[in-house]
Amino acid sequence: MERTRDVVVVGGGPAGSTAALLLARRGLDVLLLDEATFPRDKVCGEAVSPGAWELLEAMGATAELRRAGARAIAGMRLVSPKGRSFEGVYDGGRASGFSLERRVLDAILLDRARDSGVEVRQHARVTGLLREGGGTTGAGNDATGQGRTVTGIVTGADNEPIRARLVIGADGRRSVVARGLGLLHEARRPRRFAVRGHWDGMEGLTAFGEMHVGGGGYCGLAPLPGGRANVTFVLDQNKMVPAGGNLEAFYLSRLPDWPRVAERLTNARLVEPPRAIGPLALESSRAWAPGVLLVGDAAGFFDPFTGEGIAAGLKSADQAAEIGHAFLTGRGKTLADYGRAHQEMARQKFRFNRAIQWIVGRENLAELAALTLHALPAVANHLVDKAGDCFPGRARVSCRMASTQLRRVADRHRRP
Repeated sequence: MERTRDVVVVGGGPAGSTAALLLARRGLDVLLLDEATFPRDKVCGEAVSPGAWELLEAMGATAELRRAGARAIAGMRLVSPKGRSFEGVYDGGRASGFSLERRVLDAILLDRARDSGVEVRQHARVTGLLREGGGTTGAGNDATGQGRTVTGIVTGADNEPIRARLVIGADGRRSVVARGLGLLHEARRPRRFAVRGHWDGMEGLTAFGEMHVGGGGYCGLAPLPGGRANVTFVLDQNKMVPAGGNLEAFYLSRLPDWPRVAERLTNARLVEPPRAIGPLALESSRAWAPGVLLVGDAAGFFDPFTGEGIAAGLKSADQAAEIGHAFLTGRGKTLADYGRAHQEMARQKFRFNRAIQWIVGRENLAELAALTLHALPAVANHLVDKAGDCFPGRARVSCRMASTQLRRVADRHRRP
């Protein structure tokens, strides 16, 4: 049996690699496991908001990201069902996000973790959790064992045990760690699916990400390095039934629902079969358990209209590394402290996201919002700043202000 590790991180995506790197830099013995072999693809909008740059810089990853061609995103453009649009820029033009394919981004961050002293094992499938007293728990719900301390994980067909003082679940939407604790489940609503395609030769790409509302959902566009484009649409589950026969045919048949996207794809080429993921929204009753912290999508996932999923995952990893290190070194922190910090961050994000989703789900209201925000560019910029986390020091005030502005738009719609 191998030695007991300080930390085992399950999952090598952005959140897992970040948590592992930051803990290793603090002098801990960190093992990271992922069942994939990198580079690997991931269904995602592939736009990263400006709020991620500070942490990426601290990780020493920014130079490599730029060498890989990370494309600057100046802000967001929203197009209403009738074609009315408005743009919001990040921080008055002083900040930018970026876009990069996940197969490139994730591999770079995993390499940074390895270079920082993390032991990385790819093609390593975690099958369950190791419990206090030697018991194991598989990936199913474990409501009866939530009070027992997790002391490690088990891997492979033989359930090989690996002991650890702390387990960090960063294994995404289907998290073996979170589901083994009975903490993660699909939200009752909304139940939406995303279908993504990569295109070469799309016309009219700019420095803005785009969101086109209509067609019973919305379609996002992220300009990628090398002239490629990520075109992803999101629909309610009941509209996905025809996709069961031929996903590519379904994807191509639905794109005309967003005519200002489809017309720019006339001479473009779909470079690989589209991929789907869903239901999107996941809820977690909490982001910790005795011996465990959850980061990234393993701690819950909301509908990604505001395009901040990766940045939120990085921030949760940063919190987990700080509190996890203090806990392991006896510096007055508990794992419940992380749970409270994560809950506050998620609550603010969820409130803002729900306000956006409420408007987007009503095409007449989305039309009115586009008209209002087109006439009020300062408000549009403020909302885009909130989505991009351009002012983390004022996050609570900003969320309240943004939600108030969105409610005012809704009130205008309700008036006769």
